[in-house]
Amino acid sequence: MKMRISVLLLSATFTLLLALVSTGAAQQAALDQNRNNDGQVNLDFRDVELSELILTISELTGRNFLYDDAVKGKVTIVSPDSMSIDEAYQLFQSVLYSKGFTIVPSGKVNKIVPVKGARQENLPTLTDGQRNPTEQFVTRLVRLAHLDAASVATTILAPLIASSGNIVAYPPSNTLIITDSAANIARLLRIVGELDVPTAASVLDVFTLVNADAEEVAKVCSEILDQPNAGRTRRVRREDVASTVQETASKIIPYKRTNALIVMTSAEDMLLIKDLIARMDQVPDSVRSNINLYYLENADAETLAGTLNEILTGIKSQARTAGKERPDGSPLASGPVTITADKPTNSLIINANPEDFETLKGVIEKLDIKRKQVYVEALILELSLDATQRLGVSLQGGGAVNDDGLAFGTSNLNTGPAGISDGLAGSGGVPLLLGKAIDGLLTGGFFNPVTVTGPDGQEITVPTLSVLLDISKTDSDVNILSAPRLLTSDNEEAEIIVGSNVPVITGRLTDTGSSGLAQSVTVERQDVALILRFTPQITEGDLVRLNVYQELTDIVPASSAMTASIGDPTEVGPTFTKRVLRNTVLAENGRTVVLGGLIDTNVTESVTKVPLLGDIPFLGWLFRRTSTQEEKTNLLIFINPTIVKDRSDLARVTGRNRQAASNFLTDQVIDALPENFFGDLEQGDRPAEWQDNSQDKPDSN
Repeated sequence: MKMRISVLLLSATFTLLLALVSTGAAQQAALDQNRNNDGQVNLDFRDVELSELILTISELTGRNFLYDDAVKGKVTIVSPDSMSIDEAYQLFQSVLYSKGFTIVPSGKVNKIVPVKGARQENLPTLTDGQRNPTEQFVTRLVRLAHLDAASVATTILAPLIASSGNIVAYPPSNTLIITDSAANIARLLRIVGELDVPTAASVLDVFTLVNADAEEVAKVCSEILDQPNAGRTRRVRREDVASTVQETASKIIPYKRTNALIVMTSAEDMLLIKDLIARMDQVPDSVRSNINLYYLENADAETLAGTLNEILTGIKSQARTAGKERPDGSPLASGPVTITADKPTNSLIINANPEDFETLKGVIEKLDIKRKQVYVEALILELSLDATQRLGVSLQGGGAVNDDGLAFGTSNLNTGPAGISDGLAGSGGVPLLLGKAIDGLLTGGFFNPVTVTGPDGQEITVPTLSVLLDISKTDSDVNILSAPRLLTSDNEEAEIIVGSNVPVITGRLTDTGSSGLAQSVTVERQDVALILRFTPQITEGDLVRLNVYQELTDIVPASSAMTASIGDPTEVGPTFTKRVLRNTVLAENGRTVVLGGLIDTNVTESVTKVPLLGDIPFLGWLFRRTSTQEEKTNLLIFINPTIVKDRSDLARVTGRNRQAASNFLTDQVIDALPENFFGDLEQGDRPAEWQDNSQDKPDSN
């Protein structure tokens, strides 16, 4: 029995030894399978326990590891290529880091601990860093040369440290103390190395982007800053830092983890970069509203909306004709566009995609400009034949030809054919005026205020429109029909109407019924007025093109001849005369142009006779007298356009009219005063505005 037990024990011992030998042989076979003949190893594991991977790495590297039961889990490593032992150890550290663990060397043992508590362990402290940084937790000391360590730690690097890491600054030596994986510390130090350079008045900031990509924005901003003559401080190359310390080096570093930009540059460039980032970090077009509002400053919303819609209609028509969605050379029509004017706010509501809106916006900005204005002074005169002859002398121009001569052009009426010649100095020093006047009425010309001095020392001044108006006031044969003054915008029509609306009999109905004689009259009203309508257009050379329409309607006074020919005006209605002028002229800024004259001839025949005797045939002429009076009336239209470009021009025009109104009121007051109101007062004792006018007051004697 004892022998049997001994045999059984011997058999069990042999079986155990055989199992141990088999296990060791299997492990050795596995190691031999992972290790190649050239010393490279293959790590290819499928759902292997973390403890088995630790055992394999321990056998491969000869390192001792210490870990507790918390280190567990399954991992898969796919590595078709072989690697060195060191590379396998780095891969092992990355696997541990992905599982939330790291290696802390402690003498001959490497402790595997959670990364959350790694910074309380005895981590390796480095000053130069590793050649090939791994995921192993380390503490790194970094001394900064130019940047402030505290500012860099809190502003730049703190958001980039892992949650299990840590960073603090030591101000006395301007040093950073960073605890993190060696690989992440290496990335942080590359950022610090780019920023820690000498600069002049550098500004550091971090921009977190919401919509745009950090790398794309960094690329665009860097390209813009690299452009020469961009109105900012020139960038400096790192190799030239020593010789250009006063210049600013701009750095824009994208950080993908938080989609942020780290920017260090001058204060001037920082403003530019902020503006660029704000413009690029926009909501994508796919979610942006296509409804845009544009407030106009000068143009009329309804007019501009009509113009833009006409442009869009033409583009769409071209697209349909060409059979294309977008014709070649067409800047719009990439999508549906609608433009609506909002009159109360003088704005445009534009429904278009962002691309089309930007194109339309450029067109609108060019059209929404402050247009020039034209101040037009007009003078419409009606003159008798004698008055026309006298006025013709005033319509003249003069200018110096040389030191001894003058050139005159005159438009005296009814004196012969036109002629313009030079007036040369004669023997007595008086200029010789040659030529004849324009036959009939002047059909158009410019009359500029010109003052010339002749050889005899006398000055000759050509009258302007105001002088003509003043002459007309003192001439009883001159009838000023109207002297309108209008201010209108360029290419805008202006109109003035002066007259009355008179009743005109258009029909009579007589009814003789049982109640007696009844008569009804049909009356229509008709305008009897002077109409002046013009549209100014300012050219590039500050000339004014005027499209003028002038109409004068009047009632012909009743006469015996008219009654005999057409009947009693009270029965048939009044007779109207109508004179129309339609013309286009080109005038210089501030200079007067006469558009033309409308000649009206009225022949009045009157018969004075002795009753009964004057009607005797043949002998009646001894008792009657027949007189025929022919009256010719000329209508002259003078227009003086003045271009109003800005506020100063408008103020000058306003002041001139205010002064004219003041002078008119002064004249009215003086005319109302008694002739000897001032008595024996000297000129200096009279009111300033009446000193010149009062002396023109006619003497009662």
